[in-house]
Amino acid sequence: MEAVDRLAELFRRFPGIGPRQAKRFVYFLLTEKATYSEELAKSITSLKDSVRECPDCHRFFASRADSKDGKCSVCKSSGRDHSLLLVVEKDADLEAMEKSKSYNGLYFVLGGTSPLMEEKKEGESGGRIRTKELVGRVSMEKDLSEVILAFSITTEGEHTAENIESMLRPISVKNKFKITVLGRGLSTGSELEYSDSDTLKSALRNRV
Repeated sequence: MEAVDRLAELFRRFPGIGPRQAKRFVYFLLTEKATYSEELAKSITSLKDSVRECPDCHRFFASRADSKDGKCSVCKSSGRDHSLLLVVEKDADLEAMEKSKSYNGLYFVLGGTSPLMEEKKEGESGGRIRTKELVGRVSMEKDLSEVILAFSITTEGEHTAENIESMLRPISVKNKFKITVLGRGLSTGSELEYSDSDTLKSALRNRV
């Protein structure tokens, strides 16, 4: 059962997946046809070649051969409001905000939240968050009028917002932009990723 245990351990590194779920994934693969496993393995292998990380906002997007600067469509768009920068924890939060059609500025994907007590374990979702990259981005953006901290209304999300705000405060005073957080259209404990469009619109509209 060494192969089963080894693969289950790899599945356990997925966010929100426990040991029992990981084992179910392995046994599911064993009951499927070999063509399914081959297609899955091929898709995973080609993922790094077909998807790239935007150097500006750090979101993942489908790469194109004609994209010379490597930036995503949002960061390159002249139709976006470049005076607004919305900071989110992960790509799924960015996608949820885009689906709500309530925001037309730029983004920055932080890549996780600040842990309350101890560092995240190896392989756990998030890893090193991009605080240095965010500070560098905000320092270079001279046309910013507002940075919106759009984190989930959880203990870690609010802790992260407080940390980021303290880091950006000196820059905001120097470059004269304001720092806001989402309004309470989101209830306590809400994950941004799973919030409906109307809730996100309300939270964005009522930001403080």
